[in-house]
Amino acid sequence: MHVLVTGAAGFVGAAICADLSARGVPVLALDRHPHRQILPGMTPVTADLRDSVALATALRGRGLTHAIHAAAVTPDAARETAEPDLILEVNLLGAVRLLQAAAACGIGRLLQISSIAVYGTAAPEPDGRYHEDRSRPAPQSLYGISKLAAEMSLQRLAAPLGVSLSVLRLGPIFGPFEQASDSRQVTSPHHQILMAARAGQPVTLPRAVPADWCYSRDAAAAIADLALHPGPLPDLLHVGAGRITDLPAWCAALAPHLPGLRWQVDAAAPSIRYGYDRDRPALATDRLATFVPRRPTPLPEAAADWLRHLAAP
Repeated sequence: MHVLVTGAAGFVGAAICADLSARGVPVLALDRHPHRQILPGMTPVTADLRDSVALATALRGRGLTHAIHAAAVTPDAARETAEPDLILEVNLLGAVRLLQAAAACGIGRLLQISSIAVYGTAAPEPDGRYHEDRSRPAPQSLYGISKLAAEMSLQRLAAPLGVSLSVLRLGPIFGPFEQASDSRQVTSPHHQILMAARAGQPVTLPRAVPADWCYSRDAAAAIADLALHPGPLPDLLHVGAGRITDLPAWCAALAPHLPGLRWQVDAAAPSIRYGYDRDRPALATDRLATFVPRRPTPLPEAAADWLRHLAAP
């Protein structure tokens, strides 16, 4: 077993690489940027999803069996307007090129990392959640549109190319390996709060922002479990926390470790950026639980773990 992870130097990709490495699974870590950390069993390779020739060359002869496609551009509204061509080139056409290259080198299973953003303004089901088999996507952002278009394109092309495809729609995520980058310019509110608190700066929240916030190690472990699952997988799965937490609860979890943390809620003058003007419904994770019976990391444990991660050399 030899797993390709794209976007391996980014937030989600780096978390997946770390989880696979800890399991002793060989990983080909592909990104167009240099890697921050080379882990045991991890082979870094540089390639750009916009260059099909370079991509094919990077994968050829590696003995790859599985692929997790985590590379994406996650823009804010300003970048959508400034660089729509780049967003579509990477998120849509990059996914198609990756599928073609994966098929050409014999990869049998591809997990496409998608997003809760595909639901956009869709109404949740009566239980207040989005469900894989009933909720209809209604993306509004260019990011959500590009991710849904990539899902549909890969679902059309994977079977004729001999690749088993599963789309994983990922909920809101925070935790280790997160940092601002040119692909993800606005980090989670949790990351912004943590960085401000470590710098001794006061924190002003826009609102409580209750959501099914998923710790990055939990998401990476679930994705790795699915990639390595010995049997067939559903065409579509949600990957989320399966619980609701909010930003005040995160501040409370950090407070014992950062006693100088001062925070308040003031929608008129927030210091923490959040890209949505309303709270989003949660993802139903019942289907995920049949394949990945894991409990979400409690916020106090997540706070302690993330701080240890940041303190490590």
